[in-house]
Amino acid sequence: MADEDITRIQVQVQTVQETDAGTQGLVYLFIAGREFLLRTPSGGDHEPGSRTFVLGEGSNVLNSASNDPRDPQLRSSFLGQFPPYLRFGPVDENDVWHLERVDVTVTAGDGSTTGTYRYQALADEGPTKRTLRMGTRYSQRVYLDPVSP
Repeated sequence: MADEDITRIQVQVQTVQETDAGTQGLVYLFIAGREFLLRTPSGGDHEPGSRTFVLGEGSNVLNSASNDPRDPQLRSSFLGQFPPYLRFGPVDENDVWHLERVDVTVTAGDGSTTGTYRYQALADEGPTKRTLRMGTRYSQRVYLDPVSP
């Protein structure tokens, strides 16, 4: 695909459906050389269940102007230069977040052409469901794998 302006990043985050699996901590997406805060104005974003965050066109995140891949403008060529990841910033050393899955879709284009790039972490593989506990005593970062079109 051509080198195009990134216009939108959509992130779906699933937290395990268990008591105490959620967090009030901060969660960030690092992609195309920048880190973005995944938090909506309503809060409660990383409690059990699935939440969708949109950066750029149609944004639903807190401080959307500061969490916009269009300012400064990110390009699709940046995607291959920096490995994407999700990072957890716990509230304190006892804060544990139980992550189930992450799916990221990046849209780039100029209106006449559009490229879509997908990434994921903790995708289902075989009969075993993989999840990840995150916190100060665990991992605080999980890298995202590119998904073939």
